[in-house]
Amino acid sequence: MEVIINVKRFDGKKVWYQEYRLDVEERTTIVEVLMEIQSHIDPTLSFRVQCRAAICGTCGVKINGEHHVLACKTKVKDYIKDGKIAVEPLSNMNVIKDLVTDHGQFLNKIKDVKGWFEPVKDFQPVYPEDLQKFGKETDCILCGVCHSVCPAFEMDRDFGGPINFVKVFRFWKDKNDALKDERIVLAEKNHITSCVHCKYCSFYCPKQIPVEQDIMQIEFYGKQKGIIKKEPGGGFSTPFGF
Repeated sequence: MEVIINVKRFDGKKVWYQEYRLDVEERTTIVEVLMEIQSHIDPTLSFRVQCRAAICGTCGVKINGEHHVLACKTKVKDYIKDGKIAVEPLSNMNVIKDLVTDHGQFLNKIKDVKGWFEPVKDFQPVYPEDLQKFGKETDCILCGVCHSVCPAFEMDRDFGGPINFVKVFRFWKDKNDALKDERIVLAEKNHITSCVHCKYCSFYCPKQIPVEQDIMQIEFYGKQKGIIKKEPGGGFSTPFGF
């Protein structure tokens, strides 16, 4: 079937939508469409793609102005409206060119919470029941989809973001991590209480990580221990058409 693909373009100066017409099959993905355009229609189109298996996290895009997805695992047929589909870059990030966004805006924030393993001196054996505490969080592929859908940035640009707090949770729950409650302190410094608990991060995570639940656990524990004292900042809004 023929589909009109409207791609949001950006060349560093101006923004425009460019229309492409392609024949697609039932199985055709967004990435395959973009690759077809770049290879045979318009070589100037820029986007990210690498593994094509939903494990590298590079191909996040926004579909029809509201669906934040990995292009490699998203079929065109599922989002066609009146024979058309719109493809745009993810939100809450600066656009470098076309569909390529600046991932550094959330990757650099991970440094603020020391989002890496700090081992204890006396390493303890790790059992399956230990891994169950943070197993889903290890699946994070840093795709930026949760960052894209998060409305908290509208009210607090210094908000650490969902990815930050997934990293906090993952290592905080690891009995062999040396930072322990220091991770809760770092979460507080990164404005964890600015989370509006909209659950969009959890709904849209391509790896089904319970991001909002993680944030709630960190907040609850931090407040019980007197580490987190600030009240949640701002209200609630739905800027993504939900």
